[in-house]
Amino acid sequence: MTLRTEFWYDESGAVTVDMTVLAAGVVGLGIATMSVVSSGVEDLSGDINAELSSNNWNMFSNGRVSVGSFDFSGGNAPGWLGGSVRNMGGELGELLVLGPGEATGFLVEVAEGATNAIMEFDLVAGDSLDNSAQWGTDTATISLNGVPVAVALASGNSMTFDIPQLDGTTVEATVEVASVALGGNGGWNDSVASVRVTVDEPTSDIQFELQSNANQGIGDEFWGLDNFDATTTGGPGF
Repeated sequence: MTLRTEFWYDESGAVTVDMTVLAAGVVGLGIATMSVVSSGVEDLSGDINAELSSNNWNMFSNGRVSVGSFDFSGGNAPGWLGGSVRNMGGELGELLVLGPGEATGFLVEVAEGATNAIMEFDLVAGDSLDNSAQWGTDTATISLNGVPVAVALASGNSMTFDIPQLDGTTVEATVEVASVALGGNGGWNDSVASVRVTVDEPTSDIQFELQSNANQGIGDEFWGLDNFDATTTGGPGF
């Protein structure tokens, strides 16, 4: 057996010394590689984080995308048809206000494949809205594509809702009753409802509409809309 062959088959020796040198070489190679690519990896990870956290691709909120958001400050109400933005004073500030018989609407654009369309807003019942045989019934009707999904009734400083049961549509309303005037005519108390309307698996754009059935002018009573947010969830990739 030659010396080379004996060396190949010899299992004795200081293996620890060999592995120490080999491990040191691997670690050194890793450190050298990290110094070259670290800045690029950091930039790429930042880009990925920004994209995943954006409205275009947000896995943590099921792809929730904003379609429209309005607090009507500065009279800003692009895309809304009907009503008028007014400063009602007090805690109310600027609202999209409806007078007797007026309606306002906004088109909620829905992407193909969306799982839900969600509309959240504050509905304000202002001043002397009535619900009585003597003074009439002052209602506000919330409709989607011309179909009523909720009817609000106000009297004094209270508000109640009549919500039809429609397949695929959920309406939730939380009413805050104020013991003082929030704005408008200081001689009347007001109430505010936080409303959330959810449409499951919408197949097309949704026309949101709010219709006032008040029978007196805005100086005496009004329905108002504030803090409107329309979003969709799901869509391609979710």
